[in-house]
Amino acid sequence: MTQQNSGLTVPTGRLETLTDGIFAIAMTILVVTIQIPIGPIHTTDLFVQTTSEVIPKFAVYFLSFLLLAVFWVDHHLFYLVKKTNFIMIWLNIFWLMFIALLPLSTSIIAQFPQYQLAQLIFDFNVLFIGIFLYAIWKYSIKKGMIPEEVKESYPYIKRILLFIPIVISAAILVTFINPQWSMVVLFLIPVLFLAGRKFWYKDTPKNTRLH
Repeated sequence: MTQQNSGLTVPTGRLETLTDGIFAIAMTILVVTIQIPIGPIHTTDLFVQTTSEVIPKFAVYFLSFLLLAVFWVDHHLFYLVKKTNFIMIWLNIFWLMFIALLPLSTSIIAQFPQYQLAQLIFDFNVLFIGIFLYAIWKYSIKKGMIPEEVKESYPYIKRILLFIPIVISAAILVTFINPQWSMVVLFLIPVLFLAGRKFWYKDTPKNTRLH
């Protein structure tokens, strides 16, 4: 692999381990955001009322988990990089910082879904994840860290990495109309990520497809 970067390069093994570890922890503790109201339940009506309060929190949990799954799958693109430098490492660290923050922003929106500020905190958290992921890709191309044979897949990779910040930006605008509708827009990310195969893979070799 050709390295155009004249600085010190290091293997990516530890960075990959750190990435998988943080994703595993973040995806696991997301379930804590589903807080069940504490108190005695003596009647069926009270149980139904309590359950109806918990169900919307499941929707937030599913959304956050699926978003993390999309980002984790997308990050497999960078396993093509076998050497990295300290700038690339720090870009990944800042990216992982917002990944680790997602359970907290998920908890905020799960508890206060009616407030625009809660939705904006969640939306901007996801937006920064998308922006840093795209920045990592652009930097790896600039420094020649991506193998030459992957160049045929650049259009596919660019489409899929730009798609996420665009949808999130639309969701942020929707919060000024109805904060809760922003969640519906964000659900388009995992849905279109899985359903839009023909668009993502347009003019893309089959051997470079991820999903």
